[in-house]
Amino acid sequence: MFNAGDIVKILIPNVVNTGYDYRLGGDAELGSYVRVTVMGRPYVGIVYGLGDGKIPPEKIKTTGEIFPYKMPITDLQWIQKMSQWTLMAPGAVLRLVINVPDAFAPPRTEALYVMTDASAGRMTESRQAVADAFAGNDNTPMSISDIQNIAHVNRSVINTMIKKGWLAQTDARATAPTDFIHNYTDTGCVTLNTEQQAAADAIGGAVDNGGFAVFLLDGITGSGKTQVYFDAAWRAYSRGESVLLMMPEIALTAQFMERFTRRFGAPPVVWHSNLTAARRREIWRGVLRGDVRMVVGTRSALFLPWQKLGLIVVDEEHDTSYKQEEMGNYHARDMAVLRARIAGFPIILASATPAAETLKNAADGKYHHLRLTSRFGGATLPTIETIDLRTARPAPYRAPDAAADSDDVPGALTPELCDAIGQTLAAGRQTMLFINRRGFAPITQCKKCGYVAMCPDCSVAMTYHKRMGKLLCHMCGRTAPMPPACPDCGGAISSRGAGLEKIEEEVAAKFPAARTACVSSDTIMSRAALERLVHKMEAGEIDIIIGTQILAKGHHFPNLTLVGVVDADMGLFGTDFRAAEHTFQQLFQVAGRAGRGDTPGRVLMQTYQPNHPVLRAICDCDRNAFMASDMDARRVAKMPPYGQLIALIIEGEKESVLQQFCGQMAAAAPKLAGGRIMGPVPAQIYQIRNMYRMRFLISGDARASLQPVVAHWLGKVRPPANIRIKIDVGPQNFM
Repeated sequence: MFNAGDIVKILIPNVVNTGYDYRLGGDAELGSYVRVTVMGRPYVGIVYGLGDGKIPPEKIKTTGEIFPYKMPITDLQWIQKMSQWTLMAPGAVLRLVINVPDAFAPPRTEALYVMTDASAGRMTESRQAVADAFAGNDNTPMSISDIQNIAHVNRSVINTMIKKGWLAQTDARATAPTDFIHNYTDTGCVTLNTEQQAAADAIGGAVDNGGFAVFLLDGITGSGKTQVYFDAAWRAYSRGESVLLMMPEIALTAQFMERFTRRFGAPPVVWHSNLTAARRREIWRGVLRGDVRMVVGTRSALFLPWQKLGLIVVDEEHDTSYKQEEMGNYHARDMAVLRARIAGFPIILASATPAAETLKNAADGKYHHLRLTSRFGGATLPTIETIDLRTARPAPYRAPDAAADSDDVPGALTPELCDAIGQTLAAGRQTMLFINRRGFAPITQCKKCGYVAMCPDCSVAMTYHKRMGKLLCHMCGRTAPMPPACPDCGGAISSRGAGLEKIEEEVAAKFPAARTACVSSDTIMSRAALERLVHKMEAGEIDIIIGTQILAKGHHFPNLTLVGVVDADMGLFGTDFRAAEHTFQQLFQVAGRAGRGDTPGRVLMQTYQPNHPVLRAICDCDRNAFMASDMDARRVAKMPPYGQLIALIIEGEKESVLQQFCGQMAAAAPKLAGGRIMGPVPAQIYQIRNMYRMRFLISGDARASLQPVVAHWLGKVRPPANIRIKIDVGPQNFM
């Protein structure tokens, strides 16, 4: 306990902050939230410890309001440990926690709008985005700034909808509703099978007894992992503890919400990136007060101000979206395990294709390994086969909108896959075609001189998007018109390669009577849009669904019996040492969408490499053999999980300044016992958004202490004002 007048260190949510000395304006405890000013700017920080005495007492400012809330001591320790591991400043970690503007201020009174019936009008893409913004927030009244931020539309779109009466102003409100706060019950609507019950009992015992434990819930697709961790969630919740169910953004579907509501009698409190400012504020404050004790959320939900957190579930724990690479670099799964270890409670990591690091920890006995080997409800695993593209040539097709005298277009779907699609359609069943490439074609090239349309701001080719009639850079979002002829020689321009839109065109040409839908980040702009598509699939209104990785996980379509992977080779031969693992995980998850109902499923993967170990392992459903082989190769190369990596990405607007500074860094690089420092080398994508990029890679064995070495090294160099250094501990992305 600190008394009024004591000099303490206050940590503020700022990317470079390690704490400032202040004189307390009242009594406070370690972890108390307090209001302070830094250079005239207001902040809410936390009491982080005793002052360091570096500032003369007469120059020390006095804190403002001291709030009746405090951060648990274990969370202070977590912030410190996370800072040490990721090399983020403690203030940068705190910024992830205090991430809601005006969290401690009275809510502002704003004009709010509701969505009225717009069915009589023409729903453009922008107007539909506004409707989806309301649907994704349970039709809560929204301010104009909320509508803009969530729907990503211009003010003119909103003004038009107001003028047409599709948006109507409602009463201004000074406080956000709290009708999303529920008391949950266990409805007992699900009876677990023998395997599920054994897993639930093992986890439940740890929840009841308390203490840190990590459970790897390793179950094949459709084995009912969700119901097992629902059982654990209820046990923790009924003990008065808080529960966090973490999952990738795209898995927050209506199907999951309905499953949760059936089990617990009320819908979950959901935390994701497209909430209104008022809803985010009220959820954050509800968690802080302890009124909200069960949240389903994306990785940022880990940083809510939890009180008495008793269980974390990380669903699809292998998913790369848990790795944050913008506001600091951290892996939410690993930081969740760290939080559970420091606070002393159980955590569940659930997956059908666990990450290599997770499997090694389970093999070493650090994690309890629980297996679910059969599909829930008696469904069987699909048969999985390859189609050899070396002998099975896709037939060309005539684009539906092509002129009568135009040539046929090279196809991407083989006769064998087309026959399977036709049989599936005839049986009244549904088909999924998977290709993890957006747009129509990835390369736009001159047939005469070889010119390729490149992004002027990034060192990548621009992708042709036929639907929008433009070239699009997938790195920076820049668009450009499709050139009518080669700008260099005037020759004919052609599109090379196949993307999702091209597959859609080919399906329309070869199966004109089929009802199709396309799913990618270009067509599904919100959770509401994804839910509409899911409902259409469930209602049998779609025959063939064509999509990217959005379709790879989280969806249960009982009538989907055929999955076709258009290009199974994509990703197999990347420079990333995790390429094989990630490809296996993605394709195995895609294959798992087939045959989840009463009818057995079939999966066909088109490939030029039918004997590749990844594809053979998927066909044989032998994950363990593949992972054992992949892990052996990593052990020899001392790659994670048998070694450690830290990447330094140095970015600069001027290439000469960047090269000069990287030379200074190389000259100051320390000798590393048990490891080495590689670089600088140009990043795989050398230029992004007009910033040139160089990389250093620091490697070490599993026991090496790399972070202190890197911190000391960076402390010896002072980057120029126009140079940025990004530190990525345990990099997942090697671009």
